[in-house]
Amino acid sequence: MSIGYSLPAKSIAKLKMSQLRFYATANNLAIFTKYTGYDPEVSVRNSPLTPGLDYSAYPRSHSFVFGVNASF
Repeated sequence: MSIGYSLPAKSIAKLKMSQLRFYATANNLAIFTKYTGYDPEVSVRNSPLTPGLDYSAYPRSHSFVFGVNASF
């Protein structure tokens, strides 16, 4: 998911800028499933004796990115 905002040109003209944009991106925020383990997309040990058994797997990490784009 990404979201951003560009400031109006009138408000940044005093700073001698033509564009100023702030943005944020987030990945893996939530998983919606009835799976009882941490995450259904983690590594599993697949053998005839243990089909689909989680094998010491951790949930996938969340990531957040923030940024600024400026043009002069």
